[in-house]
Amino acid sequence: MDKQTYARYLLQLMEEEVDSDESDIEEAQFYGYFQIYMPDGKGVEATFEPLEDGHAYLQRILKIYKMLEPEDFSGSAVPGYFTSKAVNVTNEILINYGRQFIQGLKDIILESSEKADTVDSVDYLLGIKEIKIIPSGSIDEIRQQYDPEIYETIFDIINEQKDYDEPIEILDEAYYSIACDYWISYYLQWHRYRLNGDPFAAYFELYRRGYSAVFSENKLYIGP
Repeated sequence: MDKQTYARYLLQLMEEEVDSDESDIEEAQFYGYFQIYMPDGKGVEATFEPLEDGHAYLQRILKIYKMLEPEDFSGSAVPGYFTSKAVNVTNEILINYGRQFIQGLKDIILESSEKADTVDSVDYLLGIKEIKIIPSGSIDEIRQQYDPEIYETIFDIINEQKDYDEPIEILDEAYYSIACDYWISYYLQWHRYRLNGDPFAAYFELYRRGYSAVFSENKLYIGP
């Protein structure tokens, strides 16, 4: 199945009109796609049935529905993104996830060092002086002063690994719209990049517990 055929299949799942002659369905048309299956993910398995390795994507996507509280969807206003209420987690556990995340990024950057200039990013991660746990509501201010080096390097590595013609690419915007966070998107699609390890697993564990992690001022800040 090619990308456009898969796109038309997805539009049928969405009960959208499908023009059989339409050959230019864009990724943006699927922004918010996974929200259709909130809160329990019922029916989402059909999304991946045509894909040869659909089970790998399904196993990951089901994790985001497990984050949701069904009672949040009982009123007239419902969440538009997949967010989790912050749970009480010890600083020790948060810092351990932070260390795992830093190590995972180091590993993937070193693996890709032959394809991209990653020296500065490795040096940056080696130079992280502190993992700092911050109070609720502080992370957005930190995010405004993030260190771009590591983010740009990871973006380049992922783009290098993408096959833009494979069917799953049509859901790229749908994955991003889950949390408006590229790193969550990368975690959920990790299978497609054909890279070792699972560098965003610790980042996702923070996210599903209601925490964010941001690199800034040579520190990794973690907060709800």
